[in-house]
Amino acid sequence: MCAIHGFCWPSEEKINEMLCEAHHRGPDGSDKWISDDITLGHNLLSIVDTVENGKQPFYYEDLILVYNGEIYNYKELQKTLKTSCKTDTDTEVLIRGIKEHGKEFVYKLDGMFAFACYNKTTKELILARDRNGAKPLYWGKVGGKFAFSSEIKSLLKLGFERKVDKEGLGHYYKQGYNSGYLTLFKGIRKFIPGQVMTYNVITDKTDSSNINNLPIPGQDIWQHAKMSDEPFKIPEDFENLIKERLHESVMMSLMGRREIGLFLSGGIDSSSIFMEIPKKKDTKCFSTNFDLVLKSSRLNEDHNLARKLAEEQRAPFYSVKCSNQDYIDNAEATLLALEEPRQSKSLPSYYVTNKRIKKEGVTVTLSGDGGDEILAGYKHHRVPNWHIKLKALCANHRQLKNPDIWKSHNQQVEYLEDWFPDKQIGLDSNEKLNDFMRYECLNTLAEDFLIRNDKLGMAHSLEGRFPMMMNHFKNFVMSIPSAYKVNDSFMKGNWSLHNKPLLKSAYKNYLPLSILTRGKTGWRFPTDEMLIGDKGHPANDGNPHQLKLRHFVYETLNNREIMDIFEYTEPMIWDKYLCNSGWEMGTDLSGNPQMKPNEGEKAQKELFTILNFAIWYKVFNMNM
Repeated sequence: MCAIHGFCWPSEEKINEMLCEAHHRGPDGSDKWISDDITLGHNLLSIVDTVENGKQPFYYEDLILVYNGEIYNYKELQKTLKTSCKTDTDTEVLIRGIKEHGKEFVYKLDGMFAFACYNKTTKELILARDRNGAKPLYWGKVGGKFAFSSEIKSLLKLGFERKVDKEGLGHYYKQGYNSGYLTLFKGIRKFIPGQVMTYNVITDKTDSSNINNLPIPGQDIWQHAKMSDEPFKIPEDFENLIKERLHESVMMSLMGRREIGLFLSGGIDSSSIFMEIPKKKDTKCFSTNFDLVLKSSRLNEDHNLARKLAEEQRAPFYSVKCSNQDYIDNAEATLLALEEPRQSKSLPSYYVTNKRIKKEGVTVTLSGDGGDEILAGYKHHRVPNWHIKLKALCANHRQLKNPDIWKSHNQQVEYLEDWFPDKQIGLDSNEKLNDFMRYECLNTLAEDFLIRNDKLGMAHSLEGRFPMMMNHFKNFVMSIPSAYKVNDSFMKGNWSLHNKPLLKSAYKNYLPLSILTRGKTGWRFPTDEMLIGDKGHPANDGNPHQLKLRHFVYETLNNREIMDIFEYTEPMIWDKYLCNSGWEMGTDLSGNPQMKPNEGEKAQKELFTILNFAIWYKVFNMNM
């Protein structure tokens, strides 16, 4: 992995500042190219390309390329080129492909990438971000001049204002992250997943297209598998094909010269990826546990399942322990690395885990990100009327005081309605459910989960890869009718036994029952329990660790400037947020006793939305 930077004026001083700021993304080397029209810079983390054969900026005829990422199918693409490559690098394949085919070459790429390619003859710059949004790319104009970078922190070196974008804040407050082109920094925009932009340095004109607007190159499953006469029964051929395609994705993800690590959660996604790794004894497995006893929490149970699987396969297993103090100590560093806040409670656990992984000598990590989004792993995928989910996505728990910020609420509703004008998904509309999952891939997955993984990994010079988001696997799975992803058995019985039936059927003979029947559990820092005690068990006010974390939260939110942005008062911090567990006793679908979230859960989500914003606001020295 690497970082790319550029701006449309000559300045060695400014490009050096940008390169220095992004050193963590490319500690193996850096270089630049400066002309009267444009300045380009590159930080290198050597994985496929080496310092010797893949040094960037990379030159070919009248083209100059700076590139961040991995193109997994570059060897296949190399065979299609008219000219022979002098190096065995995906960088050279990319620049020669652009020379032969122009920006249309981007459509052929399977990988994760962000790049900028400058044509010295036409004075035109081509920039692109991969279709899944795994690699970040930002742009803006400062003093009327175009600039771009892999990181916002590097762009700030050019003189962008440290002012909050009001529309971006409105979107963040409603959904916990920014989708589309928005950021929280005024004047800075991000490339959306699959965006390809051309910029003419002389005329100052831009033109954009998007790979994701093209027809999905899906796999015709009807040619590969015999459909069952029994409704909702998964054909055996499907099981074999899914396993074969995932194996191919995992093998492509192992490319490079660096040691591999795996985020092993105890869930079906990461466990199935693990089973497809040929040399398990050479794969370091990492799982997070928490330094506190929680009577009803499943978080440490997940850690134990991961440990057991790794030990059975004789793979090295590393337990990463997190505590209240880790949350406090790493909160600011986490938000600095992320560059924008997220609603998530799990942010410090990602940061701490990545820090430990780097200590163990790993450079490339694999994870199961994307499995829920393409295989219908969430409970809301079984909701017959999708407008219920739309309402949840656009709901506000508390109105922001500033009306200029809040007006973006309607814009978000319109954005979602562009995707789903009839607001109908479910068992009677398979294609609409698949469309809805594509929406989640390009929004929640890309702009929240994948970027989080990239930035918190790259903060420690770690490259994250996502086998389930490889084009050939993702496109095949997304072509399967949703009747095989969400079936009528979901409407009765225990959800944990039936979610993601395609993947569980494919691995039923390879994984233990304890993993196959495990319910969906997000990877998070158990801040609820750390702040207010275990679910159903009041917090021990004498616990010094709980009191310390409560004090940290209270002091962070007890800020008049933050209170003026969000409508809350000092007593609310304690009374509404910290003293409400948000859980009450209820029943599951089978009538068994089960702890369920109540209205207090919404208050907790709002708490972390505001808390992470407040930490970010301080770290970046922002103003309204």
